[in-house]
Amino acid sequence: STIGLRRRFCAKDSRPVQLGSQALPNMLGRSAQSLAFIAFFKAVSPAIQFLLTYVIAHDPANWWQSFEDRNGEGSDLRGRLCLFGDSDVHFWEGRYPTAKTLGVGVSGAEMPDIVFYAPRFVEKYAPQAVVWVGGANDFFASRAPADIVKSFKAGVAAIPNTTRVIFMGTKPELVSERFYAGYQEYNKMMRDYAKETPNVVYVQNWEDFRPEGMYRWDGLHLSQDGYDLWNCKVNALLRPELSLADARRLAMSMTDVCAPKASRD
Repeated sequence: STIGLRRRFCAKDSRPVQLGSQALPNMLGRSAQSLAFIAFFKAVSPAIQFLLTYVIAHDPANWWQSFEDRNGEGSDLRGRLCLFGDSDVHFWEGRYPTAKTLGVGVSGAEMPDIVFYAPRFVEKYAPQAVVWVGGANDFFASRAPADIVKSFKAGVAAIPNTTRVIFMGTKPELVSERFYAGYQEYNKMMRDYAKETPNVVYVQNWEDFRPEGMYRWDGLHLSQDGYDLWNCKVNALLRPELSLADARRLAMSMTDVCAPKASRD
């Protein structure tokens, strides 16, 4: 997930769930347009990072209305499974894990933006459980992994500790290779934080999101296959009989429950 161009270039049981065969581990099957965009994005990403770090001012308060506008009012919105975060949540719309799911995601949002809205999010929706996606955009603003995790901790503090928070670990997006080392450091810090926090589950999304078929033409956002895999993971982790300890163990390796697809979006 990245920030400025991300907003501009994108359209809108315990047995293993077989989601398809293994995707090709290379990009030979991608269209010329897809390959060209991925190459272009990789080439300009240092310039984007410079602008977002040193030129463009960023105030989380300015994102309040963007989050507020994502959903309407009404008692029927309360007490659901809530997806909260950036454009990965925004584009999840229409293919949610369950019928009783509410998504509140804003394209381009960084972790401080998401966290700034967290108290209002809890007040407005009283979520039954939360799936949280965020942090990848922050790397384009040159934010250190430790600072992103610090922001996330503040967001979790706004959520009742009786509400389970499932944090989706950062995935190896095709256009973001230059950030892979930082992503993995960030993932490790999030995983360590989750171990010591009574209501947080960290979900590993690195190895099973290596296949390029998990991503759309832009090499950035998830394909239908990618969302199917996320849905399988979320549903498996929300089984009522699953203890927090068991959920944490399962979330680190889910290939026995959820297998990746091969088709492309």
